[in-house]
Amino acid sequence: MQEQNLINYLESLVDKKLEKQSDAIVLRITNFLNQSKKEDLSVKEWLSSKETETLLKISAVTRWEWSKKGILNAHKIGSRLRYRKDEVLQALIKIESKKGLR
Repeated sequence: MQEQNLINYLESLVDKKLEKQSDAIVLRITNFLNQSKKEDLSVKEWLSSKETETLLKISAVTRWEWSKKGILNAHKIGSRLRYRKDEVLQALIKIESKKGLR
């Protein structure tokens, strides 16, 4: 009888230990997933030249001139030019505010 009580006691200890460990694992996974979601939101969105032109409603020549003047900041990724969407939107705000000053 004592042997059975000892076995039951040890099983309950093991169960409690496993439950604590599984709770800790679930918490770590949840924290990791939450952090990943936050990082995904902070990832910069890149626009192609054509997408930038469409967003700003400008021609390719204007986009090129604005890049040359520093109004738009082009980034070379591989062999292609890309524009960060947040930078393009900031440039649009500056351009619109200058139009209002005329």
